[in-house]
Amino acid sequence: MPDSSVLAANTSDVNSINHHESNSIHANNGVVQPEQHTESTDAIVYVTGAIQSPGLYKVAASSTIGDVIKGAGGALPYGDVESINLAETVTGGQHIHIKFNFHGNPESLLRNQKININTATVKELDSLPGIGPTMAKRIEEYRQSKGAFTSIEDIKHVKGIGDGLFKKIRDKITV
Repeated sequence: MPDSSVLAANTSDVNSINHHESNSIHANNGVVQPEQHTESTDAIVYVTGAIQSPGLYKVAASSTIGDVIKGAGGALPYGDVESINLAETVTGGQHIHIKFNFHGNPESLLRNQKININTATVKELDSLPGIGPTMAKRIEEYRQSKGAFTSIEDIKHVKGIGDGLFKKIRDKITV
């Protein structure tokens, strides 16, 4: 879980709940009575889905969904925050679910696994940064005519892939 003091607007607005809170009990002249609660300015929200640290969070009632997401460590790179109103004020008991937005990317890339340039499909190659459908097709055609790549640097032999593009993809590919 992230540091419970992390938040955009006010560092005390979002707190992760790691345990169940119980009612406080006070003794008054030998008589034990539950603590009297006034109207709370806090809300409990549940954050799930494509989020860094899903879970229950205690937030100020004036917090926005954007504040809560930031306090929970932020959305994952493939979290769909576009479909959520980040300016909406939270309500107690609210469930905030960040949808996964894969947009046709191969699951191997989304799980931060490298793509094997010798076995990858055109669709998988197309998902690499800077490689569009035309370049992906060129890579496939190069493989078919010249054989398997022996090192990741060999991909620079494909027309259109120079040092700049190679730097963008080198950490995402393997042979």
